[in-house]
Amino acid sequence: MTTRRPCRCLRAAALVLFSTLAAVSSAALFAEAPYKAIRFKVDVTPAVGLDMAYCPNNKVDSPIYVGGVVLDDGATRVVWCSCDYIYICGETYEDWQKKIAEAAGCPPENVFLHSVHLHDSMRVAPEFNPPAGAVDDDGKPIPLEGSDPEYVAKSIGDITAEIARLVADDAWVPIAELKTAETRVGGLAANRRLVDESGKCVEMRFSMVTDPALQAWPTGLIDPMLRTVALVKEDGGIYAALHFYATHPQSAYRRSMVSGDVPGWAVRYACEKTPDTLHFYFNGCGANISLGKYNPSADGEAIAVLGTRLGEYLVKNLSLLEDRASGPIRLYRAVVSIPYDPERVNPEHKTWGTRAYFEKTIDHWRTAPITRFNAGEVNILSFGLSELGIEYQLYAQELVPENFLAVAGYGNGIYRYMPVAKAFEEGGYECSLYAGMVTPEIEPALKAGIREVLAELIAHPGWVGAPQK
Repeated sequence: MTTRRPCRCLRAAALVLFSTLAAVSSAALFAEAPYKAIRFKVDVTPAVGLDMAYCPNNKVDSPIYVGGVVLDDGATRVVWCSCDYIYICGETYEDWQKKIAEAAGCPPENVFLHSVHLHDSMRVAPEFNPPAGAVDDDGKPIPLEGSDPEYVAKSIGDITAEIARLVADDAWVPIAELKTAETRVGGLAANRRLVDESGKCVEMRFSMVTDPALQAWPTGLIDPMLRTVALVKEDGGIYAALHFYATHPQSAYRRSMVSGDVPGWAVRYACEKTPDTLHFYFNGCGANISLGKYNPSADGEAIAVLGTRLGEYLVKNLSLLEDRASGPIRLYRAVVSIPYDPERVNPEHKTWGTRAYFEKTIDHWRTAPITRFNAGEVNILSFGLSELGIEYQLYAQELVPENFLAVAGYGNGIYRYMPVAKAFEEGGYECSLYAGMVTPEIEPALKAGIREVLAELIAHPGWVGAPQK
């Protein structure tokens, strides 16, 4: 079940307009819309000694960043923000949206805040931390389950200060058009749920796989496409590139060293090859996808191999860019009701941590947003939820096969895993008590929300809300 949330960019008048499109020339409705943009990138590498998501940070393997673009069409402003974290969770996620929005000069719901989902990185959720002074049975301090509050405060302070400075300095760059590319990727993503002939998940092919038998299983169900949205300047140069690909992004973790892992390496590679362009990576619905099939080691050596492979595809997409008709920025938003299983929310009855925090604040998280960003022929689907199965991304793509549609997942990490209904019968990690809290009814709820935000594209195949080429 979904309910429509009021959106600044989608008014009742716009709905009337959509219903009369067949009778009115699209050229008369949508003049070509010039854009302006600001790109930003902030180093948020944690200090040595801080607790990360799974282990302490004893060494910096590679820095991590929060970056993206502020895009404005003269009437609507949005922020696309890619974060090198495993998650940003709960009220902290909402707080960051508000603070970034204030710095950029737009509503909080126009801030598309997404984590790359790196595992040797930070879980930004100080509300998950144990009580001050908590110790384990051996009298040792309990590691932070969330994150160091001072680190969180400094990071968002640095991010918003940079955005606010650029806006105050009027550092806008005219963007003549948005171009897109999509190419089929090989040797990276593979499904990690290995289901046999009986319909049961018999093995999990996680990110670090050294068993040849597991690597030998077929690639399985994935979305093999890397999709890119490029912001092109008036002189034809590419100001920024937003890349979208679906998989768990790490090839090694629990190494006690912060790392940008495969996406970080890939982005560095692409920036070196195209120094005038800033590249930003967004993870799609990669909950049940990993790099394990193609990971030749479990000690970090594969980062360079797989990172270079992904980086080559990022650069390749810049050579494949296609012209897209421009149009005003429009946002289509649905609010999805999330079906929780009370027995799965906090099965161990913990008094602090992720599950305990969720249980105490559950009424606040009973709904979640799905938003479609549209600018002419460019569409990006943004999930405000965390770990969705690849089936939801493929479902959205299948609904609008004649349109360009990129997908960004890993929004608010509070929601944890969102598998499809069939996965509950198959078994496997994503449906375990440890991983998820929802019921099988999550599938019809999410699919209804996806259909809602894609409704105009479904009703008018190939229609883009802007003049056709």
